[in-house]
Amino acid sequence: MKQVLIALILWPCILQAQKSQKTLAPIKKVTVFKEGAQIEHQQQVNLTAGKQVLIFEKLTDFLDPTSIQLKSSMNAVILSIRTRKNYDDKSLAESQLAEMNGRKKVLEKEEQKLRDEYRVLLFDEQLLMKNNDLGSQQQAVKMTELKEASTFFHSKLTEINTRKSQLQTEIEAVVRKINTIEQEISTRQSLPVINYTEIEVELDVQKAGDVEFAFSYITSEASWTPYYDMRSNGIGSDVLLEAKANVTQNTGIEWKNIQLVLSTNDPYDNTQEPKIDPWYVDYYTPAPRKQTTNRYIPEYNFDGELVHGQVSDYQTGEPLAFAKITLNNQPDQIFTSDASGRFSFIVPKGERGYTVSYLGYQPVGVTINSPYTKIQLIAEEIAMETIQNNANSGWDNGQGSYMVVNTDASEQRLTSVELSEVVVVRGSRRKSKTSIKREDISKMPARSAAGVASYSNAIAEQSEKDLRMEFTINTPFTIPSDNADHKVAIAVYTMPASYEYHTVPKLDPSVYLVAQISGWEKLNLLSGESNIYFDGTFIGKSYVDVEATKDTISFSLGKDKKVVVERKRSEEMSKTRLIGSRYKYDVTWDFTIRNNGNATIPVIMKDHFPMSVNNDIKVKQGTFEGATLEETTGILTWRFSISKGEIKKYQFNYSVDYGKEQPVYLE
Repeated sequence: MKQVLIALILWPCILQAQKSQKTLAPIKKVTVFKEGAQIEHQQQVNLTAGKQVLIFEKLTDFLDPTSIQLKSSMNAVILSIRTRKNYDDKSLAESQLAEMNGRKKVLEKEEQKLRDEYRVLLFDEQLLMKNNDLGSQQQAVKMTELKEASTFFHSKLTEINTRKSQLQTEIEAVVRKINTIEQEISTRQSLPVINYTEIEVELDVQKAGDVEFAFSYITSEASWTPYYDMRSNGIGSDVLLEAKANVTQNTGIEWKNIQLVLSTNDPYDNTQEPKIDPWYVDYYTPAPRKQTTNRYIPEYNFDGELVHGQVSDYQTGEPLAFAKITLNNQPDQIFTSDASGRFSFIVPKGERGYTVSYLGYQPVGVTINSPYTKIQLIAEEIAMETIQNNANSGWDNGQGSYMVVNTDASEQRLTSVELSEVVVVRGSRRKSKTSIKREDISKMPARSAAGVASYSNAIAEQSEKDLRMEFTINTPFTIPSDNADHKVAIAVYTMPASYEYHTVPKLDPSVYLVAQISGWEKLNLLSGESNIYFDGTFIGKSYVDVEATKDTISFSLGKDKKVVVERKRSEEMSKTRLIGSRYKYDVTWDFTIRNNGNATIPVIMKDHFPMSVNNDIKVKQGTFEGATLEETTGILTWRFSISKGEIKKYQFNYSVDYGKEQPVYLE
């Protein structure tokens, strides 16, 4: 009776075990976002009728459980979905190492046994050699005894030496086997241990047969960044723009022959619109900050699991290295982010949140409800003090010190960008050794030629969604899990370009050849770095900024040593006078441009008037022959053509009136 009762109790467990089935679902499609990726699997499974559990095994350990979406064919009803960890790879590695160490110990015992026998033979040999004196001084050895002793010693020593040679050979063979096993152990220990996640699906199958399954999930361990190769064969030619992507993944699973889609979406970005509150003005009341709301994700128990994250600046997006991560329930456990702002830690039991802090930023509390969290910190308000008199302030351009007079940071940054963009728009370059041919430069217009870029080669299909752009790669792609950049070609464009020379003598006494590219705004480009090649030579790197509102993009192709420019203060027309309690500073700047080349070229030269932000400082703009003035910024622009061997001169002047009690720095 007891046996029957036990059988009835265990029957549901036995039935459940019989109804469980494991399967591997291959990856069919991966949509890589700017941060993260959506992985899609498909598999056909033959199932029996009734309730059962289907387990999709060997999935990435970095999947977000809250993002799982699963579909099945009509003859199966999905009752529940849950995830679990699988540490079979770790157990397998430990068992393999244990088996190798066991074989190594057996060989080490065999080696020790052979060496012990070798030592015994050495002892026997020494014993024979010490007892080889058969006679004495009083009595000679008989001939028969000498023959018997000689035969004995010869036989015994031959036997010992033969066995010693055999033992040396056997010991060497055993040592080689031990070295081989040690190399296998070292190799196995160096291999990464991959932990997997499994998805358990409880099903109610109405009819036995094949059932189609398709499921997807989000993982944080993947990303892509756009970049470009921009090529020009020389002055007067169109620019070839090759759009590419660097795709990185570290999911632990190789993406083999998958359909690859690159998306501009960011699933970890904030999707909650900001809500503005009333602003009540009072003394010492700071301005309201832009409200940020983290994406809501249902609570999930991450006890004992590895969570990841990245800390960055809210305004610039730059990663914050060495940010401090403090657990709420265990404040003594502190983690820090690496140089790229990333961090990871294993969640202690019962821990549900942590705090991220960084010097000069407001701390942020984070709830652990996702395996990956993107955290943005907002900088504290910093009171900017008035610039005081300091002999080392400002910077030197080789012709005098340039200082900012009571100018806030935003205006300084605006002026710097607008002045430097005529040289290169963000990025750096190295000195080019290419000899620039300029015979046809005189035939070119000074501004960009009107035209539209043509789409030369469609490597990927572009589709514009409501909130994102997607690029579907036309051929199957394989990306290993190595956390390295893998190049993916997207498209090749042919873009019309014009060429001109830019110079800002105040900042750099050099003249740069610049390519002006038009029609880019119709190509759905993304902001990213660009490698620049001119006449078959790598010039340097720049940056394609699609957030700009200009209809052309400028790229510097290097300095032209044949064009010389000089900016010099006129000593005769420049002076400083003290009139009562105020200083008056008058200055005139002279420019000289010489073309030592063999062709007429278009040139754009820029400088600027100082702009006063204090009513007590009066700036009077003087003459600026041949230039146009931008009233809001004070920037002067000269546009002219200069012939072969020609020298041109320009001039502008201004005066500044200010009180003698306050220091004002002028160049």
